[in-house]
Amino acid sequence: MYKEFLIIFTIVIIHELGHVLVSKAFKWNLEKIDIYPFGGCVKFNEKLNKPIYEELLILLGGPVVQLLLFLLVSFLFRLNFISMRNYILFKNYHYTLLCFNLLPIYPLDGGRILNCIINYLLPYKKGNKLIVYISIILIIFLLYFERKNINFIFFEILLFIEGLIYLKRQNYLFNRLLLERYLEKYKFKRCRVIRNKDNFYKSKRHVIKINDKYITENSFLKERFEHKL
Repeated sequence: MYKEFLIIFTIVIIHELGHVLVSKAFKWNLEKIDIYPFGGCVKFNEKLNKPIYEELLILLGGPVVQLLLFLLVSFLFRLNFISMRNYILFKNYHYTLLCFNLLPIYPLDGGRILNCIINYLLPYKKGNKLIVYISIILIIFLLYFERKNINFIFFEILLFIEGLIYLKRQNYLFNRLLLERYLEKYKFKRCRVIRNKDNFYKSKRHVIKINDKYITENSFLKERFEHKL
């Protein structure tokens, strides 16, 4: 099955390069690219307070470039440079990988894209937990209908474990988000009044209301981290 493997490998590589190309436009620091038999994963060494729209465009870069590859292959097929059998193989693997990758399950692209949208609408901590709960529900649903496919079950279990690990890391990620703001002094255009100190949004600065007192975000972060030091 070398031909099938070559087609899948090409699609995965081009898809991941799509993420990388867009990330270079925003000057994100690439850490590594992992390639697996069932897909790939691009990892960045970047701050959590990066603009949501940058992360969203980087995530969309992979599917968009993959679609462009499919259009190129379709064009070559019409010019008779590619046989019918090879074109059908490529088409089937293209749609299978693309549709599965866009499922709203973390850490697939679809789950990360939905996570960006949720983080724009909800507090960072709540949004991250919500995407994990959505992912778990969908995984259980898919496992019920694909329970006879061993390969699919194995992959879904891996996704389930990744979601639980992400859920477990939320306190660390939230503290890292706040620490970055304390050290870097970000200037967000939008401001929001919150009553709970855990309800920080990723794309906004905050004023914290405690009883009848209002505390600026900078004052809160200074007290939080300098007191710990």
